Amino acid sequence: MNSSDSDLAGVSVDDDRSPVARLRRAELRVAHLEGQVEALQEQVAALEAADEHRRAELAGAQADIAEAQAAAREAQARAEERRHLIEELRTQLSDARAVDPDAPARSGSLRGWRARRR
Repeated sequence: MNSSDSDLAGVSVDDDRSPVARLRRAELRVAHLEGQVEALQEQVAALEAADEHRRAELAGAQADIAEAQAAAREAQARAEERRHLIEELRTQLSDARAVDPDAPARSGSLRGWRARRR
């Protein structure tokens, strides 16, 4: 037995300095780290799923915004058409009054015309 064999013979497996104990500690550490990696991978997968869900919600919201903007443009166009129609009718009424200023007195008020129409 040489001196290194005698040194190893005096060291038990449970001794922290033994290669077997160091190997066991390393294996435990590796297992612990693998567990942490798996947990992190699960967290990443959950975050990616949540991110994908939020992207889908964002796309839906953007589609809703586009529809609302289109509806607003259409409503604005209808309102503008009505403004033009009202302006045109006011102009026609003004022109008609200019041609025959006594016409409202002879035919009665506008309410009378509406009442007769019913």
